[in-house]
Amino acid sequence: MLSQMSSSESEARHWPILLAGFVVNCLTYGAASAIGVFYIEWFAEFPESAALIGWLSSSLLTMLLCVSPLAGALTRYFGVRPVAMAGALLSFPGILIASFATDVYVLIITLPFMAGIGFGMSYTGVMVIISEYFHQHFALAVGIATTGTGVGTVVLPIFFGYLIDRYGWRGALLVFSAVQANACLCAAIMRSPPRKTKTGEDGKKEVTGNYGSIGERRGIQGGSPYSHLVEDKDEDDDKIVSSSQVNSDPCSEAKTAKRIITERLMTLLDRTGISLFWTNRVFVTFLIISITDAPIYGITLPYLTALAESVGVPELQATTLISIIGVSYIIACLISGQLVDARVAGPACMFGSAVALASGALVLFAATASYPVFAVCASTIGLAAGVYIPMTSVMVRRIVGQERYPGGIGVVMVIVATGNMASAFIGAVVSGLCAATVLGLHLLWTRLVPDDRWPTITTRSSNTEARNKGK
Repeated sequence: MLSQMSSSESEARHWPILLAGFVVNCLTYGAASAIGVFYIEWFAEFPESAALIGWLSSSLLTMLLCVSPLAGALTRYFGVRPVAMAGALLSFPGILIASFATDVYVLIITLPFMAGIGFGMSYTGVMVIISEYFHQHFALAVGIATTGTGVGTVVLPIFFGYLIDRYGWRGALLVFSAVQANACLCAAIMRSPPRKTKTGEDGKKEVTGNYGSIGERRGIQGGSPYSHLVEDKDEDDDKIVSSSQVNSDPCSEAKTAKRIITERLMTLLDRTGISLFWTNRVFVTFLIISITDAPIYGITLPYLTALAESVGVPELQATTLISIIGVSYIIACLISGQLVDARVAGPACMFGSAVALASGALVLFAATASYPVFAVCASTIGLAAGVYIPMTSVMVRRIVGQERYPGGIGVVMVIVATGNMASAFIGAVVSGLCAATVLGLHLLWTRLVPDDRWPTITTRSSNTEARNKGK
């Protein structure tokens, strides 16, 4: 009990980390979700590039998610603070340069490939630094930090709209670039925990810090965790070869170079989380969940307002639905983490229940034309997202462990981005499956298992025979 109390007090001292994470999430994920406010302005400025602008409004969030595995690997090579700082230093100049764009291709270069990549590096840094400092109350800490996303979703569209009305879209981006520069200050706070030296059971000194001990990272007897994949059968013979003999033997040099290259490649695959595909079967099954729940947000946020207006809901009321989702999201983030840390409910049960509620709300969206029902469904979506989004980080950490969490959460974010992109093509995919099914049935009943009851192109005589059969 005393150890738990001291652990709680120790974690409470790291509230500046949570505050920095909250602000960064608001300025990155929240901003990427709200950037669609500029769509109408860009379309009016560059009417000949409507298709590119339509892609641009969603590319920022997609790039943020897709760059996460690389950002997670970089945090393990260089630490969180340099990666988060590099992301901030890349994102705010990208937004600044975009404010002077005279061509849509400048926006494509500066927003997705500068601001989007910078957002991803900073956002991933937040998720990793929280996992380093908070252990007993990790779920609550993740919930508090991710409320920044909800705040950004609610506040930034209003903020952007005000700036656009007052200064135009260029002035709005210029002002926001200055606001975005505050992410540099937040990144400066994200210093990884100091490493400590301890003596292991075998008497060897180990350095512990960001991701456990070096002994743990290198595996048994200080080797790479993939050393068994690159071991040579003649390893014992190689040990007795002198350095001069190795340097003079071309075969030994080639063998050593091959071993080094292979081991470094395996280490890179480990740090980016890619190796989890063949080393952690539970994680692979969790990815199925991640790609199937992603369309909940991918379908709701972009199209909810337009759907409500199309069935007769007034424009002002329709625009409040996104704010309802954001407020509900914030409330659920703060509550769900406390329930998990207090062991009142398990993360998997909460995750599944939240997705089930969101699925029911999506069905009601398509069957109603009443604003009160829309509002209830929007709040349900927000509450569900405020549960299953933080629980994603909690479950990934429990499945892969702290050591491999940066790469694991990065892979999950890429899968979520895939689900978001897939949600935009669900209609086309369903239509394509329908077409393929019709063609398949046609081949089945006309070629493989002929059956006269399947409708085909018939001649006049065939039609006459069919009428005679009917008589």
